[in-house]
Amino acid sequence: MLPVALVLFVAQSAFAAPSVVGVQFKDFNEIAPVPDNGNLVSSFVTDGSFGYIDGGDTPLYAQMLIQSINDLANRRDSASQAAAVVQTISTIGELANGVPGDACEAAALINAYANFVSTGNRAGLRSALVNYVQRVAGYVDTIVQLVVNPNSVRYSSGPRGKCLGGGRSYQFEETWDAILDKSNAYQIDLVNEEYCASKRLYNALNIRSNNLAAAVTASSTAPVIQIIQNALAPLAQFLRVVAKGGNPVQAGATAKVALLESLSKMKY
Repeated sequence: MLPVALVLFVAQSAFAAPSVVGVQFKDFNEIAPVPDNGNLVSSFVTDGSFGYIDGGDTPLYAQMLIQSINDLANRRDSASQAAAVVQTISTIGELANGVPGDACEAAALINAYANFVSTGNRAGLRSALVNYVQRVAGYVDTIVQLVVNPNSVRYSSGPRGKCLGGGRSYQFEETWDAILDKSNAYQIDLVNEEYCASKRLYNALNIRSNNLAAAVTASSTAPVIQIIQNALAPLAQFLRVVAKGGNPVQAGATAKVALLESLSKMKY
């Protein structure tokens, strides 16, 4: 665990992204741990998993995004829980490597989904979805390595792709319009917070922030959420093992099987 924690104070209007941010450093021991309420998905599961990330290299708006994910995990509807689980996995996966890679799979899915929403044309959506879900499965492997052998991840680079600009330019606003439009009443406030934080990360000048924005955006699309809902129990159990400090090798393998089986059943 980290010796310090960031406490964020944000001033924002009802219609604007955060504009004033104050940061206070607190000794980690002053922050009460999140209690385990025994639910399949909860902030105990997500927050405990995020504890493996080096907070010193975590962008400020990523810290804000993580808090929204933790809050989303405490909502009791399955869409919120699925979003919290896949966003946790993708966020850790993008923040874990010492050197960030590319966001090609995420960008391709975002563009294919935005095109599908606007035109109804499914061309390319299925293949982009397959590639991104396989990337999520890769995030599971990264998290397992982060727990079992942290240095192997610390001194590694993220996956590289062959897409224009490394996947850091895509239909951000169009996709988030669709994400927000499909959000239910139980999650719309937190999803809007995630949009605001993701927009800052998308427009940032560093690769790690850009990659995280792409991963969270892709993970929030309706096809991905549906896949995660159908594999929620094994994926949540995997994060629970991670959060409790156990060996996640077997749970990770089970989660990946469930994830890929759910993908094979999708009609997209």
